[in-house]
Amino acid sequence: METINENQLLDKKIRLLKLKQSNEFEILRDQFNLTLESLKPINIVKESIDDFKKSKEIKHSILESTLGIAGGYLARKMIAGKSAGIFKKISATVIQYLVTNFITHKAEKINLNEKDI
Repeated sequence: METINENQLLDKKIRLLKLKQSNEFEILRDQFNLTLESLKPINIVKESIDDFKKSKEIKHSILESTLGIAGGYLARKMIAGKSAGIFKKISATVIQYLVTNFITHKAEKINLNEKDI
């Protein structure tokens, strides 16, 4: 039976460690490339859009805000019209603010009631 001397054993362990190091380096390089790819601006935007598509809460809040702003804008245009004095413009702006808040809060309450059902 052959006896392995210490130098041969040491050489074998060194080869195994070098092989392990090479494999781990490959894994690290692959992970680095994946990370680099995911941090590109276009990929960040794509991920954000995908998250937006999946999130119902964001869609509802944007819808609520849009309805509120549109309702306030229409109320302002109905009150102030095209040519209005300073008092009419100020009151139209105040009414726009009130209508926007009213519609937004009503939409929030409707969404809360839907969640309770």
